[in-house]
Amino acid sequence: MDIVVQATGIQKVYGTKKNLVSVLEGIDISIHEGEFVGIMGPSGAGKTTLLNILATIDKPTLGSVRISGTEITTLRDEPLSEFRRTNLGFVFQDYNLLDSLTIRENILLPLTFSNKVDFTTDLKVEEIAGKLGIQSILDRYPYETSGGQKQRTAAARAIIHNPKLVLADEPTGALDSKSSMDLLSAFQLMNQEYATTILLVTHDAFAASYCDRVLFMKDGRLFTEIVKGDKDRKWFFDQLVTTLSSLGGGRYDII
Repeated sequence: MDIVVQATGIQKVYGTKKNLVSVLEGIDISIHEGEFVGIMGPSGAGKTTLLNILATIDKPTLGSVRISGTEITTLRDEPLSEFRRTNLGFVFQDYNLLDSLTIRENILLPLTFSNKVDFTTDLKVEEIAGKLGIQSILDRYPYETSGGQKQRTAAARAIIHNPKLVLADEPTGALDSKSSMDLLSAFQLMNQEYATTILLVTHDAFAASYCDRVLFMKDGRLFTEIVKGDKDRKWFFDQLVTTLSSLGGGRYDII
C-alpha cells in the first residue's frame, strides 16, 4: 500500500540560544494507506507536538514531512491551507462545532469551504451519519446533542471530503465511557469501511487498543512499537498497559 505519511529526522526546538528546549529529537515515522496508528507516552513526551507538525499546524526545526508525496514543510501559507483543507481531517478533544449551524451543516463544512457541494452531497452525509449513528440528529443544533454525538459529528466532518489522513488528539478525553466506546467504534468503522488512514494521540490504553499498531514516545524520541497483528484487543490492551506502565504514565480502563 502507498505511504501516506513519511516523516524523517523530525526535530523541534523551542527557545533562544541561551535557553533551548528540545521537544522532538530525530523522529522517523511511516504510515501506510488504511492504517490506524496510535501514539502514546507520558505527559511531556512530545506526542502533541509531533501531531501538530504532521497536521501542518506547526513546523519542525529540522526534518522532512511528506504526506501523500507532498513535502508540507516547504509550503507557503495559501498552498498549505489548501493542502490542509483537501487532504487532512481533524478530531480534537474540543469538538469545534459551530452552534449556529445544524449537525448536517457542521458535517458539510469541509465541502462548503472547498466549493464541492453538489447533488450527491446530502446522500453522502446521510450515509456517513447513518454509519456513525447520528442520522436522527442531523437537523438538530450542537447544543441540543450529547458530548458523544458531538464527537461523532466531528468524526463525520473529518471524513466527508475523503481526506488522505485523519488526525485525532485525545478525542475521548472529555467523554464518558459509553460515549468513548461509541466514538472509538466509529473510528474503527471509518478505518475498515472507508479505508480512512487515522493517526490517534492518546494517554488511554483502552482507546489505543482499537489501533492496528501503537508507537510509544519518551523524552522526545520513539521508544518502542507494538503491533496488534492477528491478536485480539484484550491481548493488545494488556501489552499497551504494560509498556505504558514502564514509561510512567497513563490511564488504564478495563475491556
